[in-house]
Amino acid sequence: MRDETGRKSRSLAPLWAMVAVFAAPVIAAWFFYLNPEYLPSARSNKGELIDPVVALPADLALSTPDGADFPRDLLAGKWTLVYLAGGKCDEVCRNRLIAMRQIRLALGESQRSVERLLVVTDSAATDLARDLDADAEFDGMKVALGGARLPELLGEGAAALDRPYILDPMGNLMMRYAEDAPARDTLEDMEHLLKASKNWIKGAQYGHK
Repeated sequence: MRDETGRKSRSLAPLWAMVAVFAAPVIAAWFFYLNPEYLPSARSNKGELIDPVVALPADLALSTPDGADFPRDLLAGKWTLVYLAGGKCDEVCRNRLIAMRQIRLALGESQRSVERLLVVTDSAATDLARDLDADAEFDGMKVALGGARLPELLGEGAAALDRPYILDPMGNLMMRYAEDAPARDTLEDMEHLLKASKNWIKGAQYGHK
C-alpha cells in the first residue's frame, strides 16, 4: 500500500533533481575554493572572497544603454567578470575591460560559461555607456546602467568602484580584486572555479551511469 508521504516524495523528485543540476556546480565550486586541499593541485585564491556574498537584489534598477530594462537572464547560469565604474572610464578602466576580454579568451572552450559585464553606477552617464557598448574593442561585453546601491551593499562606498569582481552563476558577487591586481590573478581564479564545477559535474554523471 502506498502512503501519501511516499507519493509526495516521488512527485517532488524531478524538482529536486533540477535544483541539484543548476545549484550543485556552484556549491561545489565554493566548497573547493574554501577547501583547495581537496583538489589535485591545491592553490589558494588570488582575489579576496566577499564574505558574506552580495546578491544582486531583484529590485536593483539596471538598464541597457538605450534605456530598456537590463535582461538579467543573459547572466543566468554563467560566471561573470564584472567591472564597476562610476560616471567615467579612464585609461585604467579601459585597460581593465580589455583584460577581461583577454581573460575570457584565455579560458578556451570554457569561455562559453563566462560573460563580461560593465556596470556604470551613475545612471546619468548614458553617453559613456553607449560609447562603450558600441566600441568594437569590447565586442560581446554587456553594459548596464544603474546599480548605485552596489557600493553600499558591498560595504565599501566609493572604494568599491573602479575594480573588478566575479559574479557567480546564481547572481552573487563573491570575489573582488584590488585596482592594481594583475589580470593573471583573475584568470587563475576563474580556471580554478571552472575546474571545480566541471569536476563535480563529471563526478555526478559518473555516479548516475
